[in-house]
Amino acid sequence: MKRNEGYCYLKIRKCPFYIWIIRGLGIVWLVFWAEVAVGSRMELEPRAFGISIGVFTVSLILGLFLWIRGNLKRKKKSL
Repeated sequence: MKRNEGYCYLKIRKCPFYIWIIRGLGIVWLVFWAEVAVGSRMELEPRAFGISIGVFTVSLILGLFLWIRGNLKRKKKSL
């Protein structure tokens, strides 16, 4: 949000529909692996728990990295 001479400007960006589908699939992916990890932990299966936590962690870190990188690229374009 920009402030200029007492006025506030709010930029609203339109996002293509397929971006929302990809974001939704990413959230479903993370929820799925979190649920698998919890189920494996409750059934005392350490190997399955470790694998599911590993997949969840790598997916979360990669998603955050891509999101931050995209925001930085967009900010550089607007400057």
